[in-house]
This record gives sequence, structure tokens and C-alpha cells, in this order.
Amino acid sequence: MKPKVLILLSAYNGEAYLTEQAESILTQEGAFDLTLRIRDDGSQDKTPEVARALAGRFPGRVEYLRGENLGYNGSFFTLIDGAAGYDFYGLSDQDDKWLPGKVEAAVGALKEAEGPALYACPSYTTDAALKPVGQTRKKLRPITPANTLVQNICPGHNQFFNNELLTLIQKPRDVSRIYVYDLWIAGLAALYGRILFDQTPRTLYRQHGNNELGYGKNLVGKLVKDGRSAMQGKGSRNKIQMAYFAEENRPALETLDLYQPVQDFLTADSFGKRFRVLLYCPFYRQSRLESFLFRAAYLFGKY
Repeated sequence: MKPKVLILLSAYNGEAYLTEQAESILTQEGAFDLTLRIRDDGSQDKTPEVARALAGRFPGRVEYLRGENLGYNGSFFTLIDGAAGYDFYGLSDQDDKWLPGKVEAAVGALKEAEGPALYACPSYTTDAALKPVGQTRKKLRPITPANTLVQNICPGHNQFFNNELLTLIQKPRDVSRIYVYDLWIAGLAALYGRILFDQTPRTLYRQHGNNELGYGKNLVGKLVKDGRSAMQGKGSRNKIQMAYFAEENRPALETLDLYQPVQDFLTADSFGKRFRVLLYCPFYRQSRLESFLFRAAYLFGKY
């Protein structure tokens, strides 16, 4: 039998792009049966009407849920918590465009996986008109818990996972202590299972003024954005999630000798203490330059 795939899309004030994105998902070809579930997160524009029109155009293939405004974390976790009865699950933003073969690549990779597994890939970053201007990160180093505790190169709009990982993600959690949902998911996959990273970009990732979370347009742009964010202390929001992730997954982190390094990293409250932590700190980002910026931000109390 063909595997059943459920795509979970959270929409908020997305009337301008939702139809194009939904069509790029629903026209994916391959040996699978695909359903698109759209949750409107309390939009104030015509997104509900667009979503209902899509459900009417694609009966049995598009499901529409109207919800209160929870923010992107709460909305995606609500969708994930309500998911069941499929073989594989994918997450989608409202304003991208999926390239042909994306779902087929994800299904092919996950069918071969044993245990909790997450599929991810890069994207082409684009302007508002979907003209490519750059690319999101490729995998340069192994994606391990020591990496996912401080960086996510598996953005939610490219994440697919199996039922084993779904069960872990659905474990009750305090969303207020989670900075970004996709980093949480990648952390669980790296800690308890596998991340299957496909180096081929399979999404046109639209960058525009209404993005909830943006991305640098090219390598320099990404590094400048990361560096500015780091020196502005925005990494402190991830520290809240890092502490909560360690609290919720202590036994598994202790098995990998990572729990105490997390505590040392989080509790160092002076330049000298942070310097000593960095002497043995196991955490890293994908490129050496990114790791340098991360360590510099931490050393000066900006992470």
C-alpha cells in the first residue's frame, strides 16, 4: 500500500501566498497518498476564506481548521498534537513554494529509517516574487545533540518525520519555554534517533516583510544576521529552551555526557567562568566561522 503523508500547515494572515503554496504541495507526485491540513491561527485577513476555498477545490485532500491565535510555536504544536493515523508527517509554512520531488525524497528517506527519524533539506531563499537570491545552510559537520542544542539547520518548513519521532514530539511540553518549535524537534531527533539531511534544496523559501522568522539571503547575509543577533543577546532566548530541553531529557543527555556541560554553560555568570567553560565546551555550529561567532557571543555574555 502507498504510505499516507499528512502535511501540517499553520497559516496567519497569509492570503497573498497560501493558494500558491498549497498547490505546490498538492501537485507533488510519487508513490504516496497526501493530505494537507491547514490550521488558521486567528488570521485577520481573508486567509480563512482562502483555506475554505482550497478545501472545496480538493475535497478529501485538504482539511481546514479554524483556531485562536497561538503564535507559530503554539499553532504548529497544536497541529502536531492532533496528528495520527498516517505514516509520515511534514511541516509547511504558508508562503513558500515546494519544488517537484520534495515529498518523494522525504518519503524515500524515511521509509528506510529505523526508529525516530527526521528528514530535512536546504532551501533556496528568494525575494517576495520567488526569485532565488541565496540558499539556507547545508550540512558541513555531523548533526549531533552537541550541535542541535545551539543551532538548527533543519528549518521547520523542510521537516518530515515518522511516527516514532511524532510520539516523542507529542510528549506534553511547556510551549512558553520553547523559543522555536523546529529546533525542539531537531533536538529530539538528534538525541533519540536520526536526522536524514538531504543536501539538495527542495523549497523556494520566500523572504518578505511579513515573515515571522527571516533568513539571510546569502552566506554573507546569514553571517551578518547571525553575528548581529548574537551580539544583541538574542541567543539568550535559546538558552531558555536549552535549559528546558536539558530538564526534560536529562537521562538521555547524561548518557552522552552532555547534561553537565549544559549546566556549566548555562550557569557561568562571569567572563572568567565563561572562558573556562569554552575550554572544554562540546557545543558547535556547522561552520567554523559560525562556531567562532557563537563562542565570542557567549564569552561576552551575549548568548
